[in-house]
Amino acid sequence: MASNSGKEETSRNPGSESFEKLPQEIYFDILSRQPIVSLLECKPVSRHWYTSVRNPLLANMHLNRAAEQNLCLLFFSDWPRSKLELVQVEHPEPRKLKTLKTPFESVLSEFEVVGSCNGLICLYDYFSDDPLYIYNPFTIECRELPRVEASPHSVICRVVFGFGFHPKMEEYKVIKIVYYKQGNNDFSGGAPEAFVLTANTPTWRNIGKIGYDLNGPTSEALVNEKLHWLTFCLVHEEVKYREIVSFDLETEQFQDVPRPGCGGLDQINYHLVTLRGCLSAIVSCNEGSNEIWMMKIYNVKASWRKEMIVRNYVPQGLRLNTVPPARRRKNGYQGRRFRVLCDLKNGELLLLYGCRCIVSYNPETGEFKELNFQGLPLEFLAFVHSGSLISVNTVFGMEME
Repeated sequence: MASNSGKEETSRNPGSESFEKLPQEIYFDILSRQPIVSLLECKPVSRHWYTSVRNPLLANMHLNRAAEQNLCLLFFSDWPRSKLELVQVEHPEPRKLKTLKTPFESVLSEFEVVGSCNGLICLYDYFSDDPLYIYNPFTIECRELPRVEASPHSVICRVVFGFGFHPKMEEYKVIKIVYYKQGNNDFSGGAPEAFVLTANTPTWRNIGKIGYDLNGPTSEALVNEKLHWLTFCLVHEEVKYREIVSFDLETEQFQDVPRPGCGGLDQINYHLVTLRGCLSAIVSCNEGSNEIWMMKIYNVKASWRKEMIVRNYVPQGLRLNTVPPARRRKNGYQGRRFRVLCDLKNGELLLLYGCRCIVSYNPETGEFKELNFQGLPLEFLAFVHSGSLISVNTVFGMEME
């Protein structure tokens, strides 16, 4: 019976055997150029195809091209319950959202998103901030990370997260900064301690206290192998301002990053993003326009340039009064009117308005275009995501039970 089954498999796939006889470097080069969905659909073709798709060498080759070929948007909504959906940005209309299968649903029904890196998504428990999970929605692999052993004699006020990859060290790292309650300060907290977990290691390392009051629970930009946050407003000689703070994934050191000379980082509507490979600051002005500043040479203050101004625009979707009930979000995005998600290959910017509308913007023509997605939630957060074959089980250890 086994022999007949093998003959039937070969007859169903007459070209697969000769294709598999190619030298591995040629074979993998061809596979690495295919869309990730096509590769995963081909896993059942034969045992050789299955093992090839799971090969770390192919995963890395495919990852190098993934940013251009598999740019996706990850939609997170929390009403009526936490849900993740995915869509390919470059896919022709109609773009239909795919609801992701979440193998951790039984143990993590309500969650928040830390971020996405190389096709891996980092999540944390909404109610307790611990544990965290690493998840690849394409391979449907998931890993629960060890719990952080914070100070047992202190009350945790809030936490700040970061997730990134250092290519030279070939290491993924998760950082968790814990702020403890001090007196009646229930919001910002104080005496923060930083904990770091390196992939495939069993415990978090306490790297000591930090002197920064970071805003928002997740890092906003990964540039030069460094995670970046903005601080809460500081006051010096009656001048309000915010600092940009980086965390080096190699040295595990925090550092101040020079701010742009726009005088606007004291505003409420601001954020950081990576554009054209540069650290960028987006400042929303009172009249509704948005300035985009880019640091052309990393860590050089004089290299900040105001690249463009995105004029005031109100998408049609924001004019509809159909907003669902929403829980109090920990990520600080609720109510944010304008956010730059990324830049596209054609030079356009992808924008998020009011957690309800995705818009593309052409800086050359000043044209706005609202993008239509089938199945879009009424309210959501959006993250840039590149589909990959990176195995969570290989990088972070055995899969969760």
